[in-house]
Amino acid sequence: MKTNLKTRSGNRIVVMFDGKQIGAVQSVRMNDDYSPEPMSGIGDIHVQEYVPTMARHNLQVQTMVLNKGSMREAGITMENGDGVLQGLVFDIEVYSKDDGTLLRKYTGCSYASGDLEISKHAIVMASGQFFALDVVGTIV
Repeated sequence: MKTNLKTRSGNRIVVMFDGKQIGAVQSVRMNDDYSPEPMSGIGDIHVQEYVPTMARHNLQVQTMVLNKGSMREAGITMENGDGVLQGLVFDIEVYSKDDGTLLRKYTGCSYASGDLEISKHAIVMASGQFFALDVVGTIV
């Protein structure tokens, strides 16, 4: 018998705060932009190299479920802008459903904007945008 690793399906996307899972994501679109700027020499208009100037990691999330109990235990209660000013950040991690391997990890994620739905036992984010400080791992 042989394992087919050409396609990964059914990956698991989790939200971690201080090493503890506080939620899960059904779908995420990850964008990494390194803002390359053209560099050329004095008197030469031809670009010699594109130099990265700023790493921007943007995550667009669709359907994220956060566990209210886990969030309370972790001390996360961002009701308004005052709560956001506390600077609480978390990680979004993508794991292979096949063998549990960490495929991609966005660290220091901050909530930027989105739509929330609050119902019993859970906070469901219909869509949201997050900015991360850094990323490790490769999806392929």
